[in-house]
Amino acid sequence: MLTKAPKTKHERLVAAAQSFWWALWSRAQIDDDIAAEQYRFAKYVCEKFAEYANVIDAVQFSLTSEIALSNWAMAISHPKSHHPVLHRMRRDAKSLRRQLAAFETEPQIDEINLALGVALGAKLERGGLGRAKLGEGADWSPKLRNTISRLIDGLDDVIARGVRVHSAPGALCEIVGYPGLAVLVFGLERAAQRAGGKFTVHRKHGEKGTLIRALEELRSRLVLTDWGVSLADCLPSPDKHPITKYERIIRAARAAV
Repeated sequence: MLTKAPKTKHERLVAAAQSFWWALWSRAQIDDDIAAEQYRFAKYVCEKFAEYANVIDAVQFSLTSEIALSNWAMAISHPKSHHPVLHRMRRDAKSLRRQLAAFETEPQIDEINLALGVALGAKLERGGLGRAKLGEGADWSPKLRNTISRLIDGLDDVIARGVRVHSAPGALCEIVGYPGLAVLVFGLERAAQRAGGKFTVHRKHGEKGTLIRALEELRSRLVLTDWGVSLADCLPSPDKHPITKYERIIRAARAAV
């Protein structure tokens, strides 16, 4: 979150997006009245989304639609990357791996290992690294480095898949004027598919589908809050929805499940 009061319209938007993301990420498990209000808001709109998507597994959809809202807020506040948290995790993991490698070259490594004692060995064993050797010939550090390397490889795969999805032609290219909207639509449809439901969108019939109703629900309720007005501006007004782009994004979301 910003450490100083936002001044420009963009700063206010970023502050609101970061605040909303934090409330969702922490699930309001903090002593913060605004975060608690934001999380209650998210739970309510996700329940409405479930009705529009006609899902079978409401519990599953509640969790994954919260993630969709969180990713939307993150995409607004970090428009250059849809995976800032993963990138930070990867950076920190690589830093720890380097520190472990440097530690293994210390002249006093055997003394250090003996000082760490049996407690460390027990903790590593409970952590799934098996019974680690301590003292001379210690193997816990290489084991831990290998585990971290597998974590880094997994993060690389997830980030790479995300980049391919986000750069797919006609899929998650940004919708001009509405930051994060493509991410939100993709996430909501994928959440619905995984919970046995779906959103509808079409160009000619009535209200143009349940996706439009869901987005209108979110927009109209954000406008009524003290903290979400700038976020509401990131959603189209009723007559401005890019239906054709929604159709392409929904197809991409269904193919990704």
